[in-house]
Amino acid sequence: MSDSGTAALNLQPGDLVEGVAAGSTHGSVLRRRLDRQPWSHGIGSDGRESTVVSDGKGVDSLYTDTIRIIERAQ
Repeated sequence: MSDSGTAALNLQPGDLVEGVAAGSTHGSVLRRRLDRQPWSHGIGSDGRESTVVSDGKGVDSLYTDTIRIIERAQ
């Protein structure tokens, strides 16, 4: 996997992250507190990699290149 992929983000359970919902036509930004290690959703038809994140209530797919860490787990 490249340095820009899901693994390079080094996201951990408990991290608070935000990113643009994959497939969003309006650039919807989602913020989630991770309850588990995220995983790659692969490259979409638009050529962009997405990452699946879970907050314990559901899962969302975010464009990997838009994910940023708001707060690291304590």
